[in-house]
Amino acid sequence: MNSLVAPSLLLLAACSGASTPPPGDSPAEDSSPPVDDSNDSVATPSWCESQGLTARAWDPSGTTGDFDTVAPDFQLEQLDGTTWTYSEAFTGCDSVIAVVDRPNLSIAYPDFSRTADVKDWLSASPRNVHWVFLSDETRKQDREDILVALQDKITAAIEKLDDETLTAWATDHVHYVSQAPTNTDTFIDTLFANYGNSGLPLNFAVDRFQHVRELGYLADPVTGWSTAPPVFLDYEAEYYNMESDRQDRLDAEDATVLPVFVQSAERSATVTFPSATLMAGFDTMQLDMSFICNGHPDASACGEWDYLAYAYLCDNDDPATTDVDESLTCTEMGRFITAYARPGRWVVDATPFLAELQDGGDHVIRVDSANAPIISLDVRLSNQGKGYRPVAMQYLWAGGGFGADYNTGREPVTLAPPEGTQRVALWTLITGHGYGQDTENCAEFCNHQHQFTVNTATSHLEEFTMAGSSYGCGDQVWEGTVPNQYGTWVLGRGGWCPGRGVDPWEEDVTDDVDLAGENTVSYLGLFEGETYVPVARDSGSGFGATIAANTWMVYYE
Repeated sequence: MNSLVAPSLLLLAACSGASTPPPGDSPAEDSSPPVDDSNDSVATPSWCESQGLTARAWDPSGTTGDFDTVAPDFQLEQLDGTTWTYSEAFTGCDSVIAVVDRPNLSIAYPDFSRTADVKDWLSASPRNVHWVFLSDETRKQDREDILVALQDKITAAIEKLDDETLTAWATDHVHYVSQAPTNTDTFIDTLFANYGNSGLPLNFAVDRFQHVRELGYLADPVTGWSTAPPVFLDYEAEYYNMESDRQDRLDAEDATVLPVFVQSAERSATVTFPSATLMAGFDTMQLDMSFICNGHPDASACGEWDYLAYAYLCDNDDPATTDVDESLTCTEMGRFITAYARPGRWVVDATPFLAELQDGGDHVIRVDSANAPIISLDVRLSNQGKGYRPVAMQYLWAGGGFGADYNTGREPVTLAPPEGTQRVALWTLITGHGYGQDTENCAEFCNHQHQFTVNTATSHLEEFTMAGSSYGCGDQVWEGTVPNQYGTWVLGRGGWCPGRGVDPWEEDVTDDVDLAGENTVSYLGLFEGETYVPVARDSGSGFGATIAANTWMVYYE
């Protein structure tokens, strides 16, 4: 089985408030009548506004509260005898993350024993989250003993926080529930009735869209599968904020959305694009891809490994043909990496392929993936006011085995921009794979470099400095990496992360190009500035170093 893969955490606090004018000279006297402003007041920003967050309205449609459905209102009894009610705490921008201590299962539960680790978790936590702790011990006294001990540890850490605002927030946003998760008289009971015997972690959340979610696996593969630093909880809260921000961006684009697959097991479909006149008005194309698990819990319903997945644009001589066969010539326009046993959604740029779709009409789109039983895919067309759009693209090079012969036979390519070209850009999808067979752990965990030279201009270099780092992909949750996967998801890779779309690299080379004449472009794949010569390592495992690459020159008018 070809497994492709084996934190510094951002703090979301965009506080805002009323400001006063800068000091200046007193206004000149005039004869205007005085203005009665005794009733004027500066509006106090809401909690969401103070955090710079979008607020969403309460959704009353929730009933069952199963995973991936709208959460209904719920109440939980706390250790101090008070009741915490979701709807009363609802601000429109907060998430709720519930962690269930299951001492009878051999799973990684967050370790709150060290005050420093608890402080790290609270300090790095986004402020728009409520943390809820439960225990599934049968006896009430046992549950309370566990939660009181936890409360003591967290309270001790809170008392050592230096920031008064953070201290007040943490005190108000951490909740200890005295009820068993099977006896709350809420949707939580149903979750445990349906999934509690799986032998897996059963932590859950309510996200920014009021949807019930799984939390994934909180183990840290860097320090060991039995360890679970509390700070890994923050990854999930950060991801919910990323999803909300992403939706805000998508909503603002006024895009024409073409559904390709809607929660489908199909992998090939004919899509009808708008007319040539309408296509000429778009300067941006994106692929909105979702990999969906076949039920819950994720660990048993999702594909186990991280695999390469591709979206292709295919030539189709017969518009009635949608089957994948050898008569179709397909070109990769998007690349994704499936998550370790978790679902995911990714939006990636595929703008250059507008050049291949200028005439509109029917085109075949195909997806190739070994690890997603159900997918959804939309093509998003929009005009984002760039002032230029792609009209032609020229294929340059593919990748291959990464070693001493990688650059052999890679001859320079001659190109001449079409008449009317205003902008020229290199556009490439490059990811490195393979590990364990050489001392540098290439090309998944080494910084492979890709040098492009246009004419005699200064070379343009794409490289992957996070490759081989302990938490390089963990640090990219804000960029769309699915958190808390059931594998080594946090490790930094050479151009990709498990559970994330591959971002294309675009480099504007207009200044290097003679728009009215012939040009020469060359390419070298390197390691530390030199041709890579692997030194074998007798590890007994792993795969040989490979570069998966496709590179084009794109012409814009």
